[in-house]
Amino acid sequence: MSALLPTMSVTTRHSVSIYPWQVCSRRCRSKDRSGINRLAGSAVFAYDPWTCYGQGIVTSPNMVVVGQLGTGKSALVKTYLARQCLAGRAAFVLDPKGEYAPLADHRALPRLALTPGGVDRLNPLDAPPGATAEDVTRSRSSLVGALAAAGLGRDLSAEERAAITAAATELPDAPILADVVARLLEPTASMAAALRTQPDALAAAVRPAALELRRLLAGDLAGMVDAQTTVTLDPDGPGLVLDLSAVFGTDALAAVMVCAGTWLSAAITAPSARRRILLVDEAWAVLASAATTSWLQSISKLARRHGVQLVTVVHRCTDLDAQADDGTAAQAQARGLLADAETRVVYTQGPGERARSRDLFGLTEVEADLVTRLPAHRALWLVGRNVAVVDHMLAADEHALVDTDQRMTS
Repeated sequence: MSALLPTMSVTTRHSVSIYPWQVCSRRCRSKDRSGINRLAGSAVFAYDPWTCYGQGIVTSPNMVVVGQLGTGKSALVKTYLARQCLAGRAAFVLDPKGEYAPLADHRALPRLALTPGGVDRLNPLDAPPGATAEDVTRSRSSLVGALAAAGLGRDLSAEERAAITAAATELPDAPILADVVARLLEPTASMAAALRTQPDALAAAVRPAALELRRLLAGDLAGMVDAQTTVTLDPDGPGLVLDLSAVFGTDALAAVMVCAGTWLSAAITAPSARRRILLVDEAWAVLASAATTSWLQSISKLARRHGVQLVTVVHRCTDLDAQADDGTAAQAQARGLLADAETRVVYTQGPGERARSRDLFGLTEVEADLVTRLPAHRALWLVGRNVAVVDHMLAADEHALVDTDQRMTS
């Protein structure tokens, strides 16, 4: 008869080595409660990007949220912002559908609505505070190139890209987009000399891009981002909700999002004692083009460099990947955006998204099956190398904040 082993008492920190399924992996030691972790015996799930960064759980604060309509994605994003504001963080929101007015009211955030022919204007060429001349030129070239390529529906030629960069170096103080168009339609001798060509030859080579930008200024972007900025943003303030719903559902949406996002990201790079969050909702609109996808990836890297959390919200995994052919630069840029976000929150995906979600997020077969069967308001959280299945919980005063069905049920 074998002898019985003596009873041994250990903490869950050590018992995981012999029975790893009873506890979750490293968790964020934060007061910011997000919900209930079903993989940890319904323990409270806490998440805060800066706390996770400080604890070495992630190396980037950025987040991607993926979820179809009605799965609870919007409820999570809005309550996350509201709770972060309550903790003293600032929230800056690109709001393409006009759904964040309750959040603005709830947390006393300024709200600005851009409309064609409206009173307020944003100048996307505004220089970020403290930026070097090289940084300003690079930012302006990236913006103008993204607008031209998206409008033309093709990649820009090497000469077109070089001409745009050259034009960005010869703009007046406090330029607007019309100044760029003027420089491209009539290149200066110094611009041509820098590219080893003649002004007339350079003008002919870049004319399609220049005319497309001119069309945007006369049409899609007229009255919103085509003049000097008329509003002042307090970098130490609580944030801003930028309502772009006037152009939602139109071809102008992506261009306006790029311009408004460029202005917003430049404005929030000013030094501030506040932690800041930049939310880009309905990001599928800018992921449809290689040029605008590249722009969003550059914003992602800029946010990380300045300690700003970029939260990108899309509907499906294919929004992040399948709008481009396999192996193309556009697909690489979209995957680069995902690689810059070490927090991924995945709500229910359709069965057709199973293989794509598995490949994009590095899921196991069990996890890939799970994301096609999640009930509403339950999501798979991937935080660094940690995995949790979280039921999002609402406080009593948060229901009105997240009710996106109000128009359907009222």
